Amino acid sequence: MIQKALNESRIKVVTVKDKRLVSKLEEDFGLGKGEAESIALALAKRARIVGIDDKNGINACKLVGIAFTTAIGVLIRMRERKLLSVNESLTKLALLAKHGRYKQSILEDAKRKLEATA
Repeated sequence: MIQKALNESRIKVVTVKDKRLVSKLEEDFGLGKGEAESIALALAKRARIVGIDDKNGINACKLVGIAFTTAIGVLIRMRERKLLSVNESLTKLALLAKHGRYKQSILEDAKRKLEATA
């Protein structure tokens, strides 16, 4: 899916210039390279928000003062704004559960929130 979005120019690849910061974020927070690069780019570009689902990445965002959201957070917000029906949002939540690595409690909480906005 990511490769398709790249091919269709829906995603733009940006190179991180501060490799030292990436390494420091990886070491200090136990992040993967992608998460560390995302946070480093957000800092460099003064991004208003970062989309991240990784727990260590979320903790890093909190500590360095970067606003963040998660895929589930975006889904709930879309449902609140009535951009998705309950059924559509629950279908997308099922896909996130299938392809992501979420705790069951997070998925159950999200389901309750999605159904509550009916």
